[in-house]
Amino acid sequence: MSLKANPRRKTLGRKIAAARSQAGMTQGQVAKALKVVQSTVSAWEKGRRRLPSDRAEELDALFDCGGAINRAWNAANEPDALPPWYTEVGQLEREATELREYQPLVFPGLVQCKAYARGLLADTGPWRSQQEFKQMVDSRVERQEVLERVDLPLLSIVVEESVLRRAVQGGKPVLIEQLTKSLELIERGKVRFQVIPVDAECHPGASGPFRLYTFPEKPTVASAEHMKGEQFMDDMMQVQHCAMLFGILQAEALSPRASRELIRKVKEELDDEA
Repeated sequence: MSLKANPRRKTLGRKIAAARSQAGMTQGQVAKALKVVQSTVSAWEKGRRRLPSDRAEELDALFDCGGAINRAWNAANEPDALPPWYTEVGQLEREATELREYQPLVFPGLVQCKAYARGLLADTGPWRSQQEFKQMVDSRVERQEVLERVDLPLLSIVVEESVLRRAVQGGKPVLIEQLTKSLELIERGKVRFQVIPVDAECHPGASGPFRLYTFPEKPTVASAEHMKGEQFMDDMMQVQHCAMLFGILQAEALSPRASRELIRKVKEELDDEA
């Protein structure tokens, strides 16, 4: 899965290409040594694919370049920069014609109000610098511009019922604002939103949150969320597995209409408590 290059990745890519050339190796030889396909090495050098930190170490050892690749990788991933996966998610969302997401813990980024995004990021990353924190909040809000396009993607979201009741930093007022925004997006036809009730029988949601991105002229891509970010998958079997899981989760969930009424009920309960 290759993406448009960003400046930091592009600079890192040039360093990789230069080090490979100095080592007298071809992209094919590098691919064989690292057990990846040649197009992956090409994408790293063009800055169109994120280079994992462990791969940077492997390249450094392969080229025997005294830490040059590691230093370039560190420069491309400075703390005050947005995490690489953060940029990639936004780009995929802009290019996709259909987006499917399952979230067992929080409201997905594309439907978060700014206060909820701010509270969630404050909860999950208290170590972040103020600059990085602001960048991440702004980036998350900017991603939602895709929902205002004439050709907006078909967005389907499935969450657990507990998500509707779980507050983030800022407490009940922020959660009420988030529920209000979700209802507004549903009523405007921007999202197909389904909730899996707490009394649902066992389902495959324990596998964790994941997304599916469908494009008009490219294969579908999946991504799975983990503590350090997002792992992207373009292997056909992995993508098909995620698509199958999403279908099962939709079948276990309430209908969109019943889900909307549940969200409304939870909001009214919180309003009464406020």
